[in-house]
Parts: sequence; C-alpha cells; structure tokens
Amino acid sequence: MASAVTFGEAMLRLSPPGGLRLEQVRALETWPAGAELNVAVGLARLGTPAAWVSVLPHGPLGELVLAHARSHGVDVGGVTRAEGRLGLYFVEHGRPPLPSRALYDRAGSAFTALDPATLDWPALLSGASALHVTGITAALGEACERAVADALSAARAAGCHTSYDLNLRTLLGPPEGWRRRLESVASTVGTLLLSLDDAAAVLGAGGEPEQVAARVRHELGIERVLVSRRLPAQGGMRREVAAADDGGTRTVSSPAFAGDEPIGAGDAFAAGFLHGLLTSGADRGLKLGAAMAAVKQAVPGDAPVIGPDDLELALAGDARMRR
Repeated sequence: MASAVTFGEAMLRLSPPGGLRLEQVRALETWPAGAELNVAVGLARLGTPAAWVSVLPHGPLGELVLAHARSHGVDVGGVTRAEGRLGLYFVEHGRPPLPSRALYDRAGSAFTALDPATLDWPALLSGASALHVTGITAALGEACERAVADALSAARAAGCHTSYDLNLRTLLGPPEGWRRRLESVASTVGTLLLSLDDAAAVLGAGGEPEQVAARVRHELGIERVLVSRRLPAQGGMRREVAAADDGGTRTVSSPAFAGDEPIGAGDAFAAGFLHGLLTSGADRGLKLGAAMAAVKQAVPGDAPVIGPDDLELALAGDARMRR
C-alpha cells in the first residue's frame, strides 16, 4: 500500500559526457528521467512507500525504466504497457557564459496516447495519503490534462493531500497555457510548488518569495504555496524556499551546494517536502526538501539517489569523507 502516488510520463535522458556539445559527441550517457518518477524514487528512498502511475511502451526501453523504478523500491503496479515509443530528451551541460540546454524528442509517446477513462483512480489511490502531479503532464495534450484533473479530484475526494509542481517548460507551450491549466485545478490542489521565476512568468506575481507565496495563495485559494529561488552563498549556491499557509509565511534555506547537476533538484525538493509533511508536518518537510534539493546537485542523473543519512549530514553541515 503506497503512502504517496505520483502520476506522469517517463523519458530517457541522453547527455554528452564531459561537457561536450551534441555536435561533438560520439557516445551518450543515458538516464531514466521524468519529474513524477523522480519524486517517487526520492520518496521511496527516504522511507515513504511510493507508487508511480504511468504508461510505458513495450520493449527494452520500457523495461529499462521499470527496472530503474523497481531498483529504488517504487511500486509500479499502476504502470501499464502500450504500443508506441518512449520519449527522449537531450541535455547539454553548459558552463557560463554558455548555458545548458535541453532538446525534446517526445512527440507520439505511448504515454501521450493514454485514455483517461481507463485510469481507475479510486483503486490506484487506495491506501494513499498523498498524490503528486506536475504541470508538465497536463501540458502534454488534452487527454493528459484531463487525466491530471481526474486524479486530483479523486485524491481530494479520498482525503489525500494533493501537490502540484508547476514546472514551467516553455518548449511545451507558452506561459498562458500553464496558467489556464493550473487555475482549472486549483480548487483540488493542497500544495502548489513553483519557482520565483515561474511565478512571474505564469502568474505575473513579482516581489520577494514570501510576498509572492502569500499573493498566489490568496488569488488561487490554495491551502499552501511554496516558492523557491537560488541565491549565491559562501561555498557556492543555496536554495531558499518561502512558504505561505495557515501557519503564516516563513522561509527556509538549504545548505550551500556547489554541484554540477541542477536537473531534478526541484523533484528532490518535492520528495523531501512530502516525506517530511507525511511523517512530521510541513515545517519538517520544508527543511528536508531544501536539504534534499541541495544534495541532489551533487548526484548525476535525474533521480535523487539520496537516503535519510545523506540529508541529516547535509543539515548538520558535515561533508567529511566517511571511511
């Protein structure tokens, strides 16, 4: 029985090694990827039973993703198989002044051909305490948008906590569409997660993170809003997260980090936050989420391959070599 359920598409990420550009590459590193899958992995590794609902294609690439999820303890009983393909995306890691960039090759995937009517959400959510989705899934087409809305409604009816990570991807459509989709499900969202930049681009909400969190919460009528940003810190960078809910507004900061893998940090935060929320409350969730996002910067690939001991060491500021 899963305590948390996530729903979304998986892809395969392909990255040139050693900072090479795609035009130069002769071999690619491969990593299973996908925001909701990453969150399920993070939750399971922290000790919260997690299930992932998705559609994967028949064949070896689908098997690769399933093996990845299972290896981290994720329940894949809600994953169905279908004809079609697995979406791909390519990531070039850049260093200033050259930015990193992503190239999607995901059209026509097995996931985007799903039929929302085949998803039995009361059964899929049986025994769950939380459901996590993202704006990415809702942006993949009308069927996916409806499936996200159905999942949130069913979770709300079942008394599950619901979380929605906005996760703006301009390569999947303009900000106006992300705003419309968020507003259409806002009444069924318990916690909204978004970056300060996405709040400005999608909702026109500018200012300091605590102000933005309070404003978005008021305008959308959502129980809890979490707004994050990255700031310079001694030793590298830190992640700052502002929260607005019935407990007022407050801000937590992550330990400083200097890692080279920002992809998946937001998913790591979501996993840490939800684990803390379900076990000890929102304030503990904020601390764990911030620490999880910081540690993820040093972990290659999309998934937060991180355990509870890693978080406690990060919170204690202890990065000594263990022998």
